[in-house]
Amino acid sequence: MTSELNFLKRGLSSLQIAGLKTLAGSPDDNWWKEVLESKDLLLAVRNGYLNAYVKGQSVFKIAFGRGGSDGSQPRLAIHYKYLVKPELEKKDPYVSFDGKAFDLDPKTIVNTEYETKLTLTQLVTTAKRFAGPEKSGVHKIARKEPKVVDLEIAFTKAGENGDLSAPRMDIVVLVPGKPGGAELVFCEAKCADNRELWDLEKLPKGKKSLPPPDRSIAVIAQISKYEQFIQAKEIQESLIEGYVRVCRNLVEISGQSPARPVDDLVRQVAEGKVELKIHPHVFLLIYDFGEDEKEGRIKTKRAELKKEGIRTVAKGEPGQFQLANDVLREMKKWTGSND
Repeated sequence: MTSELNFLKRGLSSLQIAGLKTLAGSPDDNWWKEVLESKDLLLAVRNGYLNAYVKGQSVFKIAFGRGGSDGSQPRLAIHYKYLVKPELEKKDPYVSFDGKAFDLDPKTIVNTEYETKLTLTQLVTTAKRFAGPEKSGVHKIARKEPKVVDLEIAFTKAGENGDLSAPRMDIVVLVPGKPGGAELVFCEAKCADNRELWDLEKLPKGKKSLPPPDRSIAVIAQISKYEQFIQAKEIQESLIEGYVRVCRNLVEISGQSPARPVDDLVRQVAEGKVELKIHPHVFLLIYDFGEDEKEGRIKTKRAELKKEGIRTVAKGEPGQFQLANDVLREMKKWTGSND
């Protein structure tokens, strides 16, 4: 992989996995064991670290420091806002001030130490307060789909002008491909009231659009940009390399706790039993709408998007998705066109 594509790298080293395994196998209770057993936390493999998500919130990052000499010691970093104790919501939020000092004990406001069977639950509860409906929907979809291998995916790099470029997508799912194969499908998620489904903006250069000729629905421009990115040959090669490693890491983490099972397709990719390919199209997931909208404006919107080549899956509630099967059904509808 060239240095220019390092921003696409994914995976933990064998030493980092070993560091986690040591914690998982410890006879004593510890934070990693509780993370593994948590039903609320979704783990995403990054380049040399993990992110732990609750309803779209990256509650903490699990990186690796030099506790020994090999860089395999797991180190947790957390945003301070998640350390605020959730029970404060039920208390008087005001703190007395006598002109010199505030009358408070920091330990009653924030978590300053990790206590097993308590602190992780508090962190998760606090994080849920910050979750919006769109990211909460992504969490619900991913939580019930064992073929999801990544979420909140950021492929960003510094451009020539210093700005960040390349896309950020919501969810990645494996689906069975042709015999002996599997496809990695990137998905973008939107609540039905998201303005990007309805507002207009400029399309990428060279792309067709709905009238007026130089503008289209914002989400069409967004999906078009994502597809241009993942369809590049060198990008696909790097993504395949990275996500085979991700699948391998997920299998390795699964072996540390029965609470973290992996789907058989993930295991087959990890073991090289099936060939992984990148599906060239990004799927748009739409949710949070009523039955009347389903047959009304959502139906109309999906037809409009289909004319522009956008593949959509729409469910009234995010919990209704069975993502891998939903994507496969939609693929079949496009057979003979571009899929």
